[in-house]
Amino acid sequence: MATIGLVAAAVTGLGAGVANAQETPPPVATITNLTGQSTSVKLDSGFVEALGSLGVAPGPSGNAKIADGSASFPITGGNVTVYKPGDVNPYVQGSIKHEGSGLTLTKGDTKVTLDNFVIDPGDPAILTGRVSAGGKVVAESTTLFDLNGSTLKPISVDSSAGTATLTGTTVTLNSGAAEALNGAFSTDALKGGTVIGIATIVVNTKSGDMPMPSGGVETGGGSTSGIEDSGLIVAGGVLLLGAAGAVAVSRRRAGSRS
Repeated sequence: MATIGLVAAAVTGLGAGVANAQETPPPVATITNLTGQSTSVKLDSGFVEALGSLGVAPGPSGNAKIADGSASFPITGGNVTVYKPGDVNPYVQGSIKHEGSGLTLTKGDTKVTLDNFVIDPGDPAILTGRVSAGGKVVAESTTLFDLNGSTLKPISVDSSAGTATLTGTTVTLNSGAAEALNGAFSTDALKGGTVIGIATIVVNTKSGDMPMPSGGVETGGGSTSGIEDSGLIVAGGVLLLGAAGAVAVSRRRAGSRS
Protein backbone atom coordinates (compact mmCIF):
# COMPACT_ATOMS: atom_id res chain seq x y z
CA MET A 1 0.00 0.00 0.00
CA ALA A 2 2.87 2.34 0.83
CA THR A 3 4.37 1.72 -2.60
CA ILE A 4 1.06 2.38 -4.30
CA GLY A 5 0.72 5.59 -2.34
CA LEU A 6 4.17 6.81 -3.40
CA VAL A 7 3.47 6.03 -7.03
CA ALA A 8 0.16 7.82 -6.85
CA ALA A 9 1.81 10.85 -5.29
CA ALA A 10 4.52 10.86 -7.97
CA VAL A 11 1.96 10.67 -10.76
CA THR A 12 -0.07 13.45 -9.17
CA GLY A 13 3.01 15.62 -8.88
CA LEU A 14 3.96 14.92 -12.49
CA GLY A 15 0.50 15.85 -13.62
CA ALA A 16 0.70 19.11 -11.70
CA GLY A 17 4.09 19.84 -13.25
CA VAL A 18 2.70 19.31 -16.75
CA ALA A 19 -0.24 21.54 -15.98
CA ASN A 20 2.06 24.30 -14.69
CA ALA A 21 4.25 23.99 -17.76
CA GLN A 22 1.21 24.39 -19.98
CA GLU A 23 0.22 27.57 -18.13
CA THR A 24 3.24 29.43 -19.48
CA PRO A 25 2.57 30.59 -23.07
CA PRO A 26 5.36 30.69 -25.65
CA PRO A 27 7.32 33.97 -25.99
CA VAL A 28 6.87 36.36 -28.87
CA ALA A 29 10.62 36.94 -29.15
CA THR A 30 13.84 35.87 -27.48
CA ILE A 31 17.28 37.51 -27.59
CA THR A 32 19.65 35.15 -25.84
CA ASN A 33 22.76 37.32 -26.13
CA LEU A 34 22.48 41.09 -26.20
CA THR A 35 25.31 42.47 -28.28
CA GLY A 36 25.04 46.24 -28.18
CA GLN A 37 23.15 49.53 -28.24
CA SER A 38 22.34 51.41 -25.06
CA THR A 39 20.11 52.49 -22.20
CA SER A 40 19.54 56.20 -21.74
CA VAL A 41 17.67 58.25 -19.17
CA LYS A 42 16.17 61.65 -19.83
CA LEU A 43 16.78 63.37 -16.52
CA ASP A 44 13.84 64.95 -14.76
CA SER A 45 14.31 68.72 -14.39
CA GLY A 46 13.21 68.59 -10.74
CA PHE A 47 15.88 66.05 -9.97
CA VAL A 48 18.59 68.04 -11.72
CA GLU A 49 17.59 71.18 -9.80
CA ALA A 50 17.61 69.28 -6.51
CA LEU A 51 21.19 68.11 -7.11
CA GLY A 52 22.23 71.64 -7.97
CA SER A 53 20.71 73.00 -4.76
CA LEU A 54 22.77 70.45 -2.81
CA GLY A 55 25.96 71.41 -4.60
CA VAL A 56 26.31 67.91 -6.06
CA ALA A 57 27.81 67.72 -9.56
CA PRO A 58 27.03 64.64 -11.69
CA GLY A 59 29.39 63.28 -14.30
CA PRO A 60 29.93 60.25 -16.55
CA SER A 61 32.10 57.30 -15.56
CA GLY A 62 33.86 54.93 -17.95
CA ASN A 63 32.02 54.66 -21.29
CA ALA A 64 28.94 56.58 -20.15
CA LYS A 65 27.94 59.88 -21.77
CA ILE A 66 25.87 62.82 -20.54
CA ALA A 67 24.54 65.22 -23.16
CA ASP A 68 21.42 67.32 -23.75
CA GLY A 69 19.93 66.40 -20.40
CA SER A 70 20.26 62.64 -20.88
CA ALA A 71 22.67 60.03 -19.55
CA SER A 72 23.45 57.00 -21.73
CA PHE A 73 25.13 53.70 -20.93
CA PRO A 74 26.29 51.10 -23.51
CA ILE A 75 24.68 47.65 -23.20
CA THR A 76 27.41 45.02 -22.89
CA GLY A 77 25.46 41.79 -22.42
CA GLY A 78 22.41 40.06 -21.07
CA ASN A 79 19.28 38.48 -22.49
CA VAL A 80 15.65 39.38 -23.14
CA THR A 81 12.45 37.42 -23.60
CA VAL A 82 9.22 39.14 -24.69
CA TYR A 83 5.72 37.71 -24.14
CA LYS A 84 2.37 38.94 -25.29
CA PRO A 85 1.23 41.56 -22.75
CA GLY A 86 -1.26 39.99 -20.37
CA ASP A 87 0.06 36.45 -20.83
CA VAL A 88 2.98 36.85 -18.44
CA ASN A 89 3.85 39.57 -15.93
CA PRO A 90 6.22 41.23 -16.48
CA TYR A 91 5.86 40.63 -20.22
CA VAL A 92 9.49 41.65 -20.83
CA GLN A 93 11.98 39.56 -18.86
CA GLY A 94 15.71 38.99 -18.70
CA SER A 95 18.79 40.88 -17.60
CA ILE A 96 20.54 43.85 -19.18
CA LYS A 97 24.16 44.56 -18.33
CA HIS A 98 26.17 47.76 -18.64
CA GLU A 99 29.73 46.84 -17.67
CA GLY A 100 32.35 49.59 -17.63
CA SER A 101 30.08 52.64 -17.45
CA GLY A 102 28.20 54.59 -14.83
CA LEU A 103 27.92 57.90 -13.01
CA THR A 104 29.86 59.96 -10.53
CA LEU A 105 28.44 62.39 -7.96
CA THR A 106 30.85 64.89 -6.54
CA LYS A 107 30.57 67.47 -3.77
CA GLY A 108 33.81 68.96 -2.50
CA ASP A 109 36.11 66.10 -1.49
CA THR A 110 33.29 63.56 -1.56
CA LYS A 111 32.97 61.49 -4.74
CA VAL A 112 30.58 58.59 -5.21
CA THR A 113 30.66 56.37 -8.28
CA LEU A 114 27.85 54.13 -9.50
CA ASP A 115 28.62 51.71 -12.32
CA ASN A 116 28.22 48.21 -13.80
CA PHE A 117 24.44 48.59 -13.91
CA VAL A 118 22.15 45.59 -14.29
CA ILE A 119 18.41 45.80 -14.92
CA ASP A 120 16.06 43.27 -13.35
CA PRO A 121 12.50 43.65 -14.62
CA GLY A 122 10.94 41.35 -12.04
CA ASP A 123 8.28 42.29 -9.57
CA PRO A 124 9.40 44.67 -8.24
CA ALA A 125 11.58 45.83 -11.14
CA ILE A 126 14.90 47.28 -10.05
CA LEU A 127 18.25 48.48 -11.29
CA THR A 128 21.33 47.36 -9.38
CA GLY A 129 24.95 48.44 -9.59
CA ARG A 130 28.34 48.74 -7.93
CA VAL A 131 28.94 51.63 -5.53
CA SER A 132 32.35 53.13 -4.78
CA ALA A 133 33.32 56.00 -2.49
CA GLY A 134 36.74 57.48 -1.92
CA GLY A 135 38.18 55.09 -4.47
CA LYS A 136 37.03 52.02 -2.53
CA VAL A 137 34.18 49.63 -3.42
CA VAL A 138 31.39 49.97 -0.86
CA ALA A 139 29.08 47.40 -2.48
CA GLU A 140 29.64 45.15 -5.50
CA SER A 141 25.92 44.98 -6.23
CA THR A 142 23.08 46.82 -4.53
CA THR A 143 19.67 48.24 -5.50
CA LEU A 144 19.91 51.80 -6.77
CA PHE A 145 16.66 52.55 -8.56
CA ASP A 146 13.12 51.31 -8.81
CA LEU A 147 11.58 50.93 -12.28
CA ASN A 148 7.92 51.58 -13.04
CA GLY A 149 6.94 49.96 -16.33
CA SER A 150 3.28 51.00 -16.19
CA THR A 151 4.27 54.03 -18.26
CA LEU A 152 6.11 51.94 -20.87
CA LYS A 153 5.09 52.59 -24.46
CA PRO A 154 4.67 49.87 -27.15
CA ILE A 155 7.91 48.28 -28.29
CA SER A 156 9.08 49.72 -31.60
CA VAL A 157 11.00 47.47 -33.99
CA ASP A 158 13.07 48.73 -36.93
CA SER A 159 13.61 45.66 -39.10
CA SER A 160 16.03 47.39 -41.48
CA ALA A 161 18.25 48.58 -38.62
CA GLY A 162 17.83 45.40 -36.62
CA THR A 163 16.88 47.23 -33.44
CA ALA A 164 14.07 47.27 -30.90
CA THR A 165 13.30 50.36 -28.80
CA LEU A 166 11.51 50.47 -25.45
CA THR A 167 10.79 53.87 -23.95
CA GLY A 168 8.66 55.27 -21.17
CA THR A 169 9.78 53.45 -18.03
CA THR A 170 9.87 55.83 -15.05
CA VAL A 171 13.05 55.61 -12.97
CA THR A 172 12.80 56.55 -9.29
CA LEU A 173 15.34 56.63 -6.48
CA ASN A 174 15.27 53.59 -4.22
CA SER A 175 14.69 54.45 -0.54
CA GLY A 176 17.81 52.58 0.56
CA ALA A 177 19.91 54.38 -2.05
CA ALA A 178 18.47 57.73 -0.95
CA GLU A 179 19.46 57.02 2.65
CA ALA A 180 22.99 56.06 1.60
CA LEU A 181 23.39 59.18 -0.51
CA ASN A 182 22.09 61.42 2.24
CA GLY A 183 24.72 59.95 4.52
CA ALA A 184 27.50 60.44 1.98
CA PHE A 185 26.62 64.09 1.32
CA SER A 186 25.47 65.01 4.83
CA THR A 187 21.92 65.93 3.89
CA ASP A 188 18.37 64.67 4.32
CA ALA A 189 17.04 66.16 1.08
CA LEU A 190 17.06 62.99 -1.04
CA LYS A 191 13.90 60.92 -0.75
CA GLY A 192 12.95 57.43 -1.90
CA GLY A 193 10.52 57.61 -4.81
CA THR A 194 12.07 60.77 -6.25
CA VAL A 195 11.66 60.70 -10.04
CA ILE A 196 15.05 60.52 -11.74
CA GLY A 197 13.82 60.44 -15.32
CA ILE A 198 12.36 58.41 -18.17
CA ALA A 199 14.35 55.56 -19.67
CA THR A 200 14.79 54.51 -23.28
CA ILE A 201 16.43 51.23 -24.23
CA VAL A 202 17.67 50.32 -27.69
CA VAL A 203 18.82 46.73 -28.29
CA ASN A 204 20.05 44.78 -31.30
CA THR A 205 17.58 42.08 -32.35
CA LYS A 206 19.63 40.17 -34.91
CA SER A 207 21.23 37.93 -32.31
CA GLY A 208 17.86 36.61 -31.22
CA ASP A 209 16.90 32.95 -31.46
CA MET A 210 13.37 34.21 -32.10
CA PRO A 211 13.66 37.79 -33.43
CA MET A 212 10.94 40.29 -32.63
CA PRO A 213 8.24 40.55 -35.29
CA SER A 214 7.97 43.71 -37.38
CA GLY A 215 5.84 46.30 -35.68
CA GLY A 216 6.77 45.19 -32.19
CA VAL A 217 4.56 44.07 -29.34
CA GLU A 218 1.81 46.22 -27.88
CA THR A 219 2.03 46.88 -24.17
CA GLY A 220 -1.70 46.80 -23.60
CA GLY A 221 -2.74 48.21 -20.25
CA GLY A 222 -0.49 46.13 -18.06
CA SER A 223 2.73 46.89 -16.27
CA THR A 224 5.99 45.36 -17.36
CA SER A 225 7.48 46.09 -13.98
CA GLY A 226 10.29 47.75 -15.76
CA ILE A 227 11.70 47.63 -19.19
CA GLU A 228 13.10 44.89 -20.99
CA ASP A 229 16.71 44.82 -21.13
CA SER A 230 18.21 48.05 -20.40
CA GLY A 231 18.91 49.68 -17.35
CA LEU A 232 20.73 51.39 -14.76
CA ILE A 233 21.72 52.72 -11.55
CA VAL A 234 22.03 53.92 -8.18
CA ALA A 235 22.92 53.31 -4.60
CA GLY A 236 25.08 55.59 -4.45
CA GLY A 237 21.70 56.20 -5.68
CA VAL A 238 23.27 59.37 -5.60
CA LEU A 239 25.23 58.87 -8.69
CA LEU A 240 22.41 57.89 -10.75
CA LEU A 241 20.53 60.75 -9.50
CA GLY A 242 23.27 62.89 -10.55
CA ALA A 243 23.19 61.90 -14.01
CA ALA A 244 20.49 59.87 -15.14
CA GLY A 245 20.37 56.52 -15.15
CA ALA A 246 18.75 53.59 -15.87
CA VAL A 247 16.30 51.33 -17.05
CA ALA A 248 15.29 48.43 -18.77
CA VAL A 249 14.08 45.31 -18.20
CA SER A 250 14.38 41.88 -17.89
CA ARG A 251 15.28 39.07 -15.81
CA ARG A 252 12.74 37.04 -14.03
CA ARG A 253 11.83 33.61 -15.12
CA ALA A 254 8.96 33.53 -17.58
CA GLY A 255 5.74 32.83 -15.87
CA SER A 256 7.03 33.68 -12.46
CA ARG A 257 3.77 35.56 -11.98
CA SER A 258 0.62 35.72 -14.03
